[in-house]
Order: sequence, then C-alpha cells, then structure tokens
Amino acid sequence: MNDQPVRIIQLSDTHLLEDTQGSLLGVKTEESFQAVLQALKKESCDLLLHSGDLSQDGSAATYIRLAKALSALQVPIYSVPGNHDNAKEMARVFPCENMSNHRHVVLKDWHLILLNSQVPSAVEGYLDRSQLHYLEHCLQIYPEHQALILFHHHPFALNTSWLDPLGLKNADELWKLVANYPKVKVILFGHVHMETERKLNGIVCYSTPSTCIQFKQNQSVFGLEKLPPGYRVIELFPDGQIKTEVKRIDHYVGHFDEKAQGY
Repeated sequence: MNDQPVRIIQLSDTHLLEDTQGSLLGVKTEESFQAVLQALKKESCDLLLHSGDLSQDGSAATYIRLAKALSALQVPIYSVPGNHDNAKEMARVFPCENMSNHRHVVLKDWHLILLNSQVPSAVEGYLDRSQLHYLEHCLQIYPEHQALILFHHHPFALNTSWLDPLGLKNADELWKLVANYPKVKVILFGHVHMETERKLNGIVCYSTPSTCIQFKQNQSVFGLEKLPPGYRVIELFPDGQIKTEVKRIDHYVGHFDEKAQGY
C-alpha cells in the first residue's frame, strides 16, 4: 500500500515587476524572489501552488519571467490571481513553461480546487456565484477525494485591524458551502504577507510568507516586519492528514521603507 504523501510547495506574493530592478517599499522583488528560488531548488516536491500577487504591475513580461524561473524546479505549477494581478493577462500568458492554467488538479487521493477571489480594481476579495458553483461542482464529482482549496484572500479575521477588512468579503458563504463536504481538509491563501495557521470547522487554513515584504501581525496600522522571505512545504497524506512547515531563507533581502504606510 502506497501511503506516501503528496509534497507541495506554497509560494505567495512575489510581486514581480517588469523592471527587474524595480522595488516594492524599498525591496527589490526580483532579488528577494531569486533568493527564495535558490532555496526551492534544494527542495523535493510534486507540485507548486502560487497563492496570488504573482506580479505587482500585471505585465505579461513578469508572468513569463516567473514561469521561466520556476521551470527550473521541473514540477507542475498552478496559480490563482491576487488583487495586484491582471487576471486577463494571466489567462493569455498561461500555460507557459511549467505554469498551468488548470483550476482543478485531480490526484490519486486528493484534488486541488483553485478559485479566483479577485475583485477588479479592489483590494478586498469576493468569491462570486460562478466560483462557488465551480467549487461545489468539483466537490460533488470527486466525493471520495480529500480536498484542498486555494485562493488569494484571507477567509477569516487575523486580529490585524487595517488588514481584516481587505479579506474575503463573503467568507460566510464559503464556510456555509464547505460545511456540507467533510472531505475538505485544507484551505491555502496568500495576500497577508505573513505566516498564519488556524483550524476552523475542522479545516486547517494556512498562509505563507511573501517572497518579498512581510507585514507585522496583530497591528492596527500598516507596518513591515524585518523577517526573511520564505515559503511553505505541505505534505498531504492519503487518509487526509496534513504535515506542514514554513521555511525562510537565512537572511533578510533588501532594505524596506520603515515609514511605509501602505502600498
């Protein structure tokens, strides 16, 4: 009996710019991403999930460059759009290299469902009826599979009052839907530029550090934390068990603007 887990890397909030020397609040996002990529090359995994904000400027050049860089990992790569992404441009560029545009990934014991929580021209997120219907459809056609759901915006409050209103505005609809499907085991999201873990209604929810700037937790106003960029490793076992850890590179990359009040 093969009880080996599926090993996944979660990457998030790379915020690449068309200009490779471009910066976000003082941090060169290409430089910090490349530092994380070097660490990823030492990891073994079956696939990579990117939980949004691939690009800061939504340019085709950034999506192509990201796909080419991640192709060095030689695994399938799947992504969802974040609030800074250009979803139409992503749909035009992908598939590219190892970067797929598939939204439903069916494995032996698990299936991964990718949703678009982006609201055009807004920072906050929303899963419209088409996204919720698609989620339920996927859950219904693979009722015996363990399920992982991926989207960009956080589906619960983080006790970070400036950020909490910018999460998934209709999270209650999501939670009501998944309550009918006990095989939903994991929700992954990005957007928050910090490591979080919470279990709600029997479902474990995780975010991962950004590959560039990190937000301070439990704050009433925007602030940046001097923590190294990183990524999350997730192991999905056939029986629905999950093991995970966040890994950071061993040094901070760049010099952020300590007076920044947002971006």
